[in-house]
Amino acid sequence: MANPDPEIFEVLEERVAHRAGLDDCIFIDDSPANVVAAAETGMDAVHFTGPDHLREDLIARGMPLRRHP
Repeated sequence: MANPDPEIFEVLEERVAHRAGLDDCIFIDDSPANVVAAAETGMDAVHFTGPDHLREDLIARGMPLRRHP
């Protein structure tokens, strides 16, 4: 199995022992298809387009990251 097969997210749920989509689980990928598949399972999914955008996406989600000058 591989992304974007939804079964891969079921395996993730089993391995991390909680339901995907909880506040402490964020899926990050550079493939829009994989991000859509993760979001369809209820996960918080972020499309990676670069480090600066990722940093902003994570800060917007309340992650304790500092902005670099």
